[in-house]
Amino acid sequence: MEQIVKAAKLDTTLLNWKVKEGDKVRKGDWLCTVLLGNMKREVSSKFNGTIQKINFHENDAVPGGSTICVIDAEEEKPVGAVTVNPGDIVPIILAKIGGSSATVKKWYKAVGDDIRPGEPIVSLSAGKLNTEVTSPFGGILKEICTPEGSTVKPGDTAGNITADGTGSAASEENKEPAVKIAVIGGGPGGYVAAIRAAQLGAEVTLIEEQRVGGTCLNRGCIPTKALLHSAEVYLTAKNGANAGVNVSGISLDWDKVMKNRQAVSDQLVGGVEGLLAANGAELIRGRAEFAGEKTLKIRKTDGGEIEQSFDRIIIATGSSPAVPPIPGLKDNPNCIDSTGALALPKLPASMVIIGGGVIGIELACAYAAFGTKVTIVEMMDRIMPVMDYELTLISQKIMEEKGIEFFLETQVLEFRENAAGVDVVTKLKSGEEKIFTAEKALVAVGRRSNIGTLNAEKAGIETDGRHIIVNDKMETNVKGVYAIGDCVGKIMLAHTASTMGEIAAENAMGGNEKYDERVCPSCVYMLPEFAYVGINEEQAKAEGISYKVGKFPLKANGKSLIMEETDGWMKIIAEKGSNQILGVHILGARATDVIAEAAMAMSMKATVDDMIHTIHAHPTVAEAMKETAMAVEGRAIHFK
Repeated sequence: MEQIVKAAKLDTTLLNWKVKEGDKVRKGDWLCTVLLGNMKREVSSKFNGTIQKINFHENDAVPGGSTICVIDAEEEKPVGAVTVNPGDIVPIILAKIGGSSATVKKWYKAVGDDIRPGEPIVSLSAGKLNTEVTSPFGGILKEICTPEGSTVKPGDTAGNITADGTGSAASEENKEPAVKIAVIGGGPGGYVAAIRAAQLGAEVTLIEEQRVGGTCLNRGCIPTKALLHSAEVYLTAKNGANAGVNVSGISLDWDKVMKNRQAVSDQLVGGVEGLLAANGAELIRGRAEFAGEKTLKIRKTDGGEIEQSFDRIIIATGSSPAVPPIPGLKDNPNCIDSTGALALPKLPASMVIIGGGVIGIELACAYAAFGTKVTIVEMMDRIMPVMDYELTLISQKIMEEKGIEFFLETQVLEFRENAAGVDVVTKLKSGEEKIFTAEKALVAVGRRSNIGTLNAEKAGIETDGRHIIVNDKMETNVKGVYAIGDCVGKIMLAHTASTMGEIAAENAMGGNEKYDERVCPSCVYMLPEFAYVGINEEQAKAEGISYKVGKFPLKANGKSLIMEETDGWMKIIAEKGSNQILGVHILGARATDVIAEAAMAMSMKATVDDMIHTIHAHPTVAEAMKETAMAVEGRAIHFK
């Protein structure tokens, strides 16, 4: 019986063959390796048989959906296609187990026990998801092949049963159909949800109008950090003399900065597309809206429209830059948003940034490092309002020393075109009018959720007018419909969306996971970095919490001194009495890496003593965390 082995839906490159024509193969044998995006993927046989024909050679480009090879397959009679007779020895085959592997948690039956058709016999644990395996037929448990604690994968035999003739394994035609899940939006929340749901056995359709990866990979996190990396390398090269590295003729190639930024994004987008294909998730290019409670109308990018119903739907439509109604903004080509700031054809000599939030501060630091004269105009009386106030003041001073100017409590009245670029007309705190002239004006006043085109009311989905309302399981008010990421209006961060995506996918497949915002870290990729998790002092005071604080300067940290990155502090807020860590705030180099330790500590409800007793490697920036914990107790070793 001739069977074909097809390539993934995306174009691939065939790297190497593990078999040749005429070889006999078994189901699950490794046939070849392909390059899918930036990911190597092993292609395995789904049949027992003989390799009849190989259609592609090593290093050949393989168009998506092509036949890689043909197998002369042996005829199989799956259990269930025929009646199971009394006395037959039949295996319990593990099908979908919640992932690529699972751990055998508990056997409910012992060898010799009677088993009824449909009775649970063993439970498996895959990550946070527990699965019970039932027997499709009756009999006596003859053998346990996978003892408790062992690792199993799909297709493994859990055990063997001596059948009594009752029940039978379901034939392929009578198998329970896979849960059909649609994910609307392919950003860091959507694509993670799609992959996780596919791992759990769902039939997944991901609908994305533009490039997968969303704002994060294409217009946000990744390109911004690539830009900041170029800025850091440029600064390091210019300031290497103290470390004994004398470099002359340092210059900035803006075209290469832009090409590097794009190359990083392209590589990651290709990787995500490969992962989606490797996990069997279908990608539809287009825009989806609700036509009913579980029905979507999809306008495909290449033309045409389809309507399709699903068992579960996960909304992950993300957000877009907010556009304030300021006169002259929309009509001036020199007024840009964060997306435009990442793709400027040349480095501007000057830039006025409207907004002192995370996006504005990150781009301010990048452009100032490149040599752009940067001015930040902020309507509030402080920048980065979500961050610790004490450390925020220190960060502002550091930025001012690098040439960035700040005008707080300043209102933007109008944008006007001029020969140089743009005039930003403002009103200062004093009431005086002041005009800032620059080549570019970057408007970074926040983001708005993308829910306007969903037609959510057609499905009865509850919103507050700006965001979709969900509970801590990411469920909307409509059973089986979930929402994640920026469209739900909580912390608008990529890692928040990804976490929500995993939770929604697992709950859509029968799990019971919950999102805990208390231990979600927030990061500002400025120079130096700024990160926190938990509450700050202002919140502790407002909530009437009895607390104590420990602080440690990075100028007393050996690794920071070596790196010539001594600006900044670490700060821990702990509850008096219990000593439980309530918040950790870090301003300094590597802050966004080190904050993960604090997030884990808080998720485990760790105390200051736990942090102190954790041995930290030396020399590292992370060991300053231990010193900060010791400072809470008034006993830091390397700072008085």
